[in-house]
Amino acid sequence: MKIEVAKMAEEDIFREAFSQCLEELNIPNIAISLQKCDFEKIRKAHNSVHELMIIPTHLISSNEDFQAKSAYLLYYNEAFDQAHRSLLEALSGYYNAAYTLLRNTLELILKGAFWECMAHKKYRDSADVIRKTRVKIGKSKMTLIDWLDEIIKQDPSIKDELEGTSAGIYDKISPLFEDETLRKVIPNVRSIVEQLANWEIFDPVQEIIDPVEYVYDFYYRELSADVHVAPDKTNIGRRLLAEKELFEIEDIPDELNKYAEALHRVMDTGIVIELNILDDLINEESKKWLDERLVVITELELNYASTKIVEMTKR
Repeated sequence: MKIEVAKMAEEDIFREAFSQCLEELNIPNIAISLQKCDFEKIRKAHNSVHELMIIPTHLISSNEDFQAKSAYLLYYNEAFDQAHRSLLEALSGYYNAAYTLLRNTLELILKGAFWECMAHKKYRDSADVIRKTRVKIGKSKMTLIDWLDEIIKQDPSIKDELEGTSAGIYDKISPLFEDETLRKVIPNVRSIVEQLANWEIFDPVQEIIDPVEYVYDFYYRELSADVHVAPDKTNIGRRLLAEKELFEIEDIPDELNKYAEALHRVMDTGIVIELNILDDLINEESKKWLDERLVVITELELNYASTKIVEMTKR
């Protein structure tokens, strides 16, 4: 009897905890937000997140392809999840959390592409931006390229290993993240964007606008204001500007519409990066699929992605 009573008490505690968590999710706010916002903007932003996820599943046709692009794919999968959570936070009325997660999404896409390229010799050999970012380590100066070259010099088999399984790069660079001094060798986000531009990973964005200005100055730095909680980027600051109740979580339609535009732009840029990273896997079958998918991409107004797909399928 005591065991049954104890079990019932545990179940009651669980139900109470679950009910409280469910209430704190603010699910009713999602419904309100969807009713009051520009629904088409939200729809297109949401569906764009799924396009980011769908494309690699149709361009990668073998385990060999997957392993060769695994450094990017590990980060892209995380980016998909973060983008989803970001949107849900925005619909729930937690705009600061939404934008913070959106910056994280962008950073995952950028760094996934960067480490994927660094795993391959053809990119390391042309990493002109990274070769200029020398930092002082002890009595000498070095770059990330110097670090990787030294590792490969000690074990030449690593070069072929990385070509076959690019995610192996993460094992090779892990000491850099664990040592405060060596960590300085890791390029900052601006340098990563500059290097990706140098490798033409933003093509065709960079044919129209400077990608460093577009991706870093316009997106990343703007989103960083939420990460660093500038006063008007806090939820209370936003409510104050919108003349809402300061301490009540509620929808701000204009803010949600602005967020949807930002998410949509990040996904458009992300898909362009993705297509450039996977470009060497394109065959006639995947060209046909991309050509068919272009209808959806165009309807979603993913303009840079549409332009890139046209370039890839017509060549």
